Amino acid sequence: MKIDPSIYEYNLKNNRENINIIFLHGTNIGLIDVLYKKTLELLKIDTNDPFSVSKIDGNEFKDNPTVLYDNINTLNIFSEKRFILLDLMHINVNKSLESIILETVKTENENYLLLMKAANLKIGSFIKYFQHMNNAILVPCYEEKNNIVQFKLSDLFLKHKINFSLDFVKNLASKFSSDSLTNEMELEKLDIFLTNNKNISEEIIFSLISRNTDINFNKIIENCSNGNPREAITILENIYENQATSMTLIRMFFNHFKLIEKVLLLFENNKNLVNIIENIKPPIFFKKKEFVIFQCKVWNLKLINIILARLIELEIKCKLNHTIEKTLLSQFILSTSVLARNKINS
Repeated sequence: MKIDPSIYEYNLKNNRENINIIFLHGTNIGLIDVLYKKTLELLKIDTNDPFSVSKIDGNEFKDNPTVLYDNINTLNIFSEKRFILLDLMHINVNKSLESIILETVKTENENYLLLMKAANLKIGSFIKYFQHMNNAILVPCYEEKNNIVQFKLSDLFLKHKINFSLDFVKNLASKFSSDSLTNEMELEKLDIFLTNNKNISEEIIFSLISRNTDINFNKIIENCSNGNPREAITILENIYENQATSMTLIRMFFNHFKLIEKVLLLFENNKNLVNIIENIKPPIFFKKKEFVIFQCKVWNLKLINIILARLIELEIKCKLNHTIEKTLLSQFILSTSVLARNKINS
């Protein structure tokens, strides 16, 4: 059955005994992450327990699709159900993998709970199958709507017994991201501030909530380098303002690929990629480490040299051709994301 994210937690609490499959998917990666962690907490899943929990990475599943069937049909003697965590976030879920998943979950065995998460997928027979299963919860996670942010802000101000006009709340909500996890962090920051400060004003709160321009830039880079051209171009269309946008984004792309190049060069001498990520200087933000590890599997030094050369050429062209710089930037994002997608699918 298909469940709205807003009632997912309530639904899971009341139907947990009848559920064998939970499927979180969509473009709102932050919301998927939030709901995934809530699920682990509600079901008391200890991810460090190898006897009751199986963690299957997307690349492992792609290389060995039978691993899902084997885990679902493994008899568990330490708990009522075996928990299988299938992470499809960083792979392309093609028709072949869809068929394997569908055939596997048709098993009559009910002594398991499969928790899947995936990025944006086309709404086809694969998604619709889970939507109509009685023992499954399908949760589509798309961009957080502005009215949801307004409601959360109003609720927070009510908690602290503060009255602000509706127009102020609307304007403040517009500064938030479309990513739910980012907004959770901003709301938590605001909650702490309101708890510890009594003399506040609209100006102070406006200055406290960070602008999300850099966040959106990072989302373009992540989608592009992960092979999601549609999402990357869509975000660019929504945030593009002027040449400053182009120059900032080009330099952020350059920094991203220079980081991956640095890690790959270190990897040539030290074959422990995780160890490199953990100890590299300057340190990588912990929420970005998984993304960087995946990027090191997608790109190689030869391709990165090509991309860096293209970025230098792109910056020169954008500075000389103000009228078409957005087009030039879009072409770079499209070609790079297609290259990434082909690498991931190969």
